[in-house]
Amino acid sequence: MRFKAILLVLLVVWTAGYAQKTWTLEECIEYALENNIQLKRRQLQSESAKNNFNQSLLRVLPTLTGFANHDYNSGRALNYDTYQWENREFEQGNLGMESQLNVFSGFQNYNNIQQQRFLLLARLQEVERAKNDISMNISAAFFQVLLDKELAELAEMQAEISSLELESARSNFAIGNISRGRVLEIESQVAADQYQVTMARNNLSRSYLDLIQIMQMDPAEDFQVAVPDISEVEEAPILQSVDNIYGKAESSLPRIKGAEYFLRSAERELALMRGQQSPRLALRGIFYSRYSELAADPMDGGNYPYSTQIKDNQYRQLGISLTIPIFNGWSTRNRISNAKVSMLDARYQLDETKQDLYSEIHQMHNDAMNAYNRYKSAGKAVEAARESFQFAREQFRLGMINFIEYQNAQSSMFRSQSNMAQAKYEYFLRSMILDFYLGEPFTLK
Repeated sequence: MRFKAILLVLLVVWTAGYAQKTWTLEECIEYALENNIQLKRRQLQSESAKNNFNQSLLRVLPTLTGFANHDYNSGRALNYDTYQWENREFEQGNLGMESQLNVFSGFQNYNNIQQQRFLLLARLQEVERAKNDISMNISAAFFQVLLDKELAELAEMQAEISSLELESARSNFAIGNISRGRVLEIESQVAADQYQVTMARNNLSRSYLDLIQIMQMDPAEDFQVAVPDISEVEEAPILQSVDNIYGKAESSLPRIKGAEYFLRSAERELALMRGQQSPRLALRGIFYSRYSELAADPMDGGNYPYSTQIKDNQYRQLGISLTIPIFNGWSTRNRISNAKVSMLDARYQLDETKQDLYSEIHQMHNDAMNAYNRYKSAGKAVEAARESFQFAREQFRLGMINFIEYQNAQSSMFRSQSNMAQAKYEYFLRSMILDFYLGEPFTLK
């Protein structure tokens, strides 16, 4: 007896360990954000923009270049120590460093830094927008699963009612209360209801597949969603006005902020192009030395080591250069013109994004209210259809109505229940998206 109890406990523990995991909406979104390839590509683009911004900061530093040459001469060549041409074989070379500092160039470096900074901020907003798009798509697919799951349950309930009615009809036929034709009619209804169950389950499987594909999860994994407690809608939903929602969304949504950063980047690009018309002032410094196999010690005419030559032949130069652009085939003017076009396009893009957002919020608000009104109307229709079906069911059993009338009453109840479920999940989805526009995360808690 004790051994059986131990086995039972082990069986319970093993079953619990392998219990199927159910995924909440929050878990689905978190998994998608960690594994979505498009999001990872957006993040890589932001890393590239960060590198460009860092490079623009480093451009203000002076350049430093080292150089070294070593030549092997055979035949007639110039001896740099005597400045005479000699026909012999010898080796010589030079080495040094050169540095240049840009003092003024029409604020091109400053504008380039600002342009790259705004581009970086825009790319970061694109990453956030991609996260929001993924979260929204996951939410829509998740609610579709919930809807199809409930519709499948309704179809199964309808099929179960028909099956019970068939059992009752067969019993009545056995004792001679009803005809064989009525039993056949109910059997056909059971077959039709089973077909609807199959179709509903297929729709549910397709919805699961859509959700899994958006999450970029392996379709072979066993996957089930956790059904939240949202069986009813509040009696009087409170939705803020479209203008209030838009006002908060405009100041916080990445799509708007990203478009604004792209506009500011285009403005800096225009300033950068105009800076190319400005004179450029630069400092330049050179440190140089040379050596030659033909060189002789200037003191005694003897051997002249390379290290000593490099020390004695040092040359330093510090200069300032001024470059004034005069004519370059109108290329600068064309770049300025193109930069103006890009800036105007970015401004129109920002205006278009704002218009699209306002229209989207207005449509979402309207859909939410319509879904709520449909839900309340469908609720009343469900109650009426349920009572009508119960009445028709009793009349059908008593032979007071025909099968077509009974079938219509049953179909009307199922249709009203389906409409109510669709309106309910549409309202919850639309209202959750409106809450997101107000700064709330996608959650069913």
